[in-house]
Amino acid sequence: MLNVKQIVFIFIGTVLFATAEAQNNAKINADELTYNFGNIAEADGLASHVFTIKNTGEGPLVITRVTASCGCTQPEWTKEPIAAGKSGEVKVTYNPKGRPGPFYKTISIFSNGKKGSYTLAIKGNVTPKPATPVFTFPYSIGDLKLTSKTILYNTVRPDEVLGEKISIINDGKTSLTVHIGKVPHYLTVETHPATLQPGETGEMTFLLDAQAAKKKGRLTTEVPVEVSAISQKEVSGKIQVAANLIDNFTKLSPSEKVMTPTAQLSGTLLDFGKLPEKGSFIPLIKAKVSGTFDITNTGKSTLIIYSASCDDERLDVSGGKKEIKPGETATFKVSLRPREIKTKLETLVNIVCNDPNGPVRLIKITAQK
Repeated sequence: MLNVKQIVFIFIGTVLFATAEAQNNAKINADELTYNFGNIAEADGLASHVFTIKNTGEGPLVITRVTASCGCTQPEWTKEPIAAGKSGEVKVTYNPKGRPGPFYKTISIFSNGKKGSYTLAIKGNVTPKPATPVFTFPYSIGDLKLTSKTILYNTVRPDEVLGEKISIINDGKTSLTVHIGKVPHYLTVETHPATLQPGETGEMTFLLDAQAAKKKGRLTTEVPVEVSAISQKEVSGKIQVAANLIDNFTKLSPSEKVMTPTAQLSGTLLDFGKLPEKGSFIPLIKAKVSGTFDITNTGKSTLIIYSASCDDERLDVSGGKKEIKPGETATFKVSLRPREIKTKLETLVNIVCNDPNGPVRLIKITAQK
């Protein structure tokens, strides 16, 4: 004969077991597994769709988490338990900014209604923003708009002739003519067409002949540009050109490669920290603040430093050696005047050498104002 306590215990256990069984019998379903946005415009911004999630089981459905295959896709979902036979939602928002073209993203729903995850998907095609003159041509010399005011040749071997170009457009209301001033003998610069009608596009081409330059190391120059238009004052500007002229290492034999020099830098960052404010220490403001970096030759032949320089005229690079023998270390000094630094400084020191495994080395220079 069971006593009252035993009967109550059995009853409670039966209820808990039935509740657990009901909870385990939740089942997740959706009206659609994949939603096609079709064509969406990048310019229109975020695009969203709501998936209806149904509980076709017998117990409450609890969605514990929802994840997306890409950070560009953000899910939101019903946090409360979804009763049997009822529905909840999973809202999926896609960010098309900077992602032109077709896309396919998956969304994984984790719940007590399915072992593992229940997968949904979105797809579509993003039509890019139309290019505008303000964005495409951010630089200007009068009414002449340019895609850039800098030409950078990363590395150029002695026997190479390399070309670069800058796209241009006449953003004025009258025709304008572009004149190129005197340039170094190793550089050829032309404008096509030389005269542009309003709204017409063209390009400036730059041809660098390394053999004609007859040097190795960092090479920098300025190309003067004059823009003239009818009934308007002539406007002048400059294009900055820089190149690293290196050795031709392709001609090295296997035995020669074993005997090459190796440049080892003490670091690739030189941080001056926060510079003193004006008036905080007068002698220091008028003087220079300096930092150093070392170059050690860990190779088997003499390391030649063709140049160690910075394109930023506010910085000076000095010291060191032009030739560093195996096992030797040379110290270079980088100096700046705090009063010439008005905002946060970020620039580079370019080192060009005869190390075939790294003929161009960069050291980042930073300072806070």
